[in-house]
Amino acid sequence: MRTIGILGGMGPMATVDLFNKIVANTKAGCDQEHIRIIVDNHPQIPSRIDAILKGTESPLNKLIESAKLLEDAGADFIVMPCNTAHYWYDELQKSVNIPIVHMIENAVDHLLNRPQLSGSIMLLATTATIKMNLYQQIFAAKGLEIKVPSADKAELVAKAIDEVKAGRIEHNPYLKSVNDFMDVYAEQGIKVFVGGCTEVPLLFPYFKGNFELYDATLLLAKTAIKMATSENN
Repeated sequence: MRTIGILGGMGPMATVDLFNKIVANTKAGCDQEHIRIIVDNHPQIPSRIDAILKGTESPLNKLIESAKLLEDAGADFIVMPCNTAHYWYDELQKSVNIPIVHMIENAVDHLLNRPQLSGSIMLLATTATIKMNLYQQIFAAKGLEIKVPSADKAELVAKAIDEVKAGRIEHNPYLKSVNDFMDVYAEQGIKVFVGGCTEVPLLFPYFKGNFELYDATLLLAKTAIKMATSENN
């Protein structure tokens, strides 16, 4: 069995969510059948959003620091529960000798393998992830289209994400507003919403409507489990 390294802290609750989903989805009958996981919860990594939108300090050096720490600690591969941080993926991967699973490519590959969609797909993510076309480029390269909310609706998602980072989930003041516009988009043909920020799936239990929710964190967890337990690795 291979050891998973989690490059975390962006934010801490998203890191806990990934860890929990790996444990919850691992087929194990006792402690010893679970996967060894090394977690570096590093909240001091500079803001990915501010680096992209405002030109503040790049998180790359801290990301590399964490990746090397995980490699030196014995991780066989790394998963990084932060979509926006994948803006620096290529440089980060070059800094270590173990694979880093690309969270966004992983999510798109899962969508490609699902039954034919009956409607359109929309991204719920940070403004930086949307602006840098992190999902849109990979979707287009694989022959799929993903839509994004209008600017005002994207701002509501961004505010909801900030509230999750502050520890407000069930009582997030933007839950209803986001759910309401999801209902409107669903009436216009959007049938799948992708949680393209690791804080967004934490809100999924509170969203109700005539649409599907795709949790990129859960998909990453399932891939990590498969990589850690596959006999071919």
